[in-house]
Amino acid sequence: MNKALLFGIALAMVCGAGLSISTAAEEAPANQGPEVIKITDGTEKSMNPAYFPHWDHQNRLKDFEDSKGRKSCAICHHGKSADNKQVEYAEAEEPKSRKCNTCHNKNDDGISLEGKISGVPLPLTSPIQRAGHGRCAGCHKDQKSTATPPVNLMMCTTCHAKFKDKVTEEKDK
Repeated sequence: MNKALLFGIALAMVCGAGLSISTAAEEAPANQGPEVIKITDGTEKSMNPAYFPHWDHQNRLKDFEDSKGRKSCAICHHGKSADNKQVEYAEAEEPKSRKCNTCHNKNDDGISLEGKISGVPLPLTSPIQRAGHGRCAGCHKDQKSTATPPVNLMMCTTCHAKFKDKVTEEKDK
């Protein structure tokens, strides 16, 4: 066989192998769960539902540790202990696949809180809103200060935007 042809075949095989390795690395940690989750408290009073790009967060945060020392899935996922206290999901008896509104649901305590996100007062009237504005916005605030180039993740539209394709409704099991 011609040396140039052999070289071309070998080069194509190496490039193909490199492409499959880089594709596999981009998909880690195996894109568990829905790709995008629509999170709503069921009232839809003032804001559009929040859309959570789950796979994107998995891939970006797989090697990240937050300010509280939580890593990977534990940054977002948590559970509750037998005495109803919040614990990291590794300690919880419940699986991390439990949906947010299984516990953070609109029928919970009904307490209305005033919060401020990005300088805008928000009536936080449901547990799912308090959970999202607490955990999600808290992490976004941390990320805003370290992002390169600088990104304002505290805008309402960061989460309350429209991801019409590949959306999974956030529902109880």
